[in-house]
Amino acid sequence: MPVSTGTERVIVSSTSRKSARGWRAIIGVLAGSLLLLTGIPNSARAAETEWAEIGNGARTLSAVYSVTISGATYDVTRGADNNVWFRYNGGSWRPLGGDNATRTTSPPRIVEFPPGRAMTLVRGLDGEIWYSQVNSGSANFWAPWTRLPAGAGAIGSPMVSVLGSGLFIEAPNQSRLISTTWLESRGGVLTPSSRGWRVDNHALLSTDYADIEGTSQIAVYGTQQYEAVLRSFVVGTDNRVWSVTRTANSDSSNVTQVDSGAICESGVAAGRLGNQTTVVGPGQQGYAEQQRVLIACIGADGYVWNSTSNDGGVHFGNFSRPAGTPVPSTTAPAVNPTGTSWILNAVFNGLRSAQFPDKSVVGKRIS
Repeated sequence: MPVSTGTERVIVSSTSRKSARGWRAIIGVLAGSLLLLTGIPNSARAAETEWAEIGNGARTLSAVYSVTISGATYDVTRGADNNVWFRYNGGSWRPLGGDNATRTTSPPRIVEFPPGRAMTLVRGLDGEIWYSQVNSGSANFWAPWTRLPAGAGAIGSPMVSVLGSGLFIEAPNQSRLISTTWLESRGGVLTPSSRGWRVDNHALLSTDYADIEGTSQIAVYGTQQYEAVLRSFVVGTDNRVWSVTRTANSDSSNVTQVDSGAICESGVAAGRLGNQTTVVGPGQQGYAEQQRVLIACIGADGYVWNSTSNDGGVHFGNFSRPAGTPVPSTTAPAVNPTGTSWILNAVFNGLRSAQFPDKSVVGKRIS
């Protein structure tokens, strides 16, 4: 199943009167370019390891996206050959589906869905969203690619989050709007939403950039809505990071500017801690962990920056570089959460530094 090549730029705008600070300020995701970022170092820095090469010698064109299931970790990335590659528990990299089976100009996504199974999603050459699952729990055997119902018209990578028994999927479409749909798991059988793809009129897309890679979505208990919500993080044409919050019926309920001090021109990565397949509320076990969110991107100086939140992504500390030697990159980083820590990784720009090989994947743990 081939994947698309496009040169589109994504911009998001809102028509909602509920939006803070005039959501008319167009929200955009500008993938593949440097981010313009400013910030004041955050004095309350989380515990961090040093940067280290984590790609086992691989050279990639995207960061590595990961999911951990019952102690086993599945990684996917876009290789330097534009194929989708995967590895299991830090082992050898293999082309997902076989050599040249899934060539792409967009980063793949991976999620645990339904519980106990890894699922990878990509944008197809036909503009639709395709998925493959690890078959029968096997570490290295993936089922054939399956296309979601037609209608996505995608020009960028999908964004996905698990909420209840469903997988919520967003994709930027050819009409310059955001398409959304659900994939339900009923007794282990995957059933697409009977409503198909719906268009969210809060999102208006522009041109010039190939993808919206780096844009991230989480499922979390919304302290403002008093229910489980889906929260997407994007970067606007005002160069600020914004959050778009949706209720369980996928309707946008709030669009606000993130108060981190970041000014960006490209995608932002995000991840929350705790159980990734179940959202818990106040007083329940794991609630405090799930309220911890990390966002990250590449600054105008060409290095990785990040910030954290302790209230589900409503408020963030000031953006700062992670501890240790600054890491240069030209692509959006990835934030892969575990129960109690995040793995932040990025494609290293060896033209700026000789610390690691060019296009190698480097990462660190933040807790």
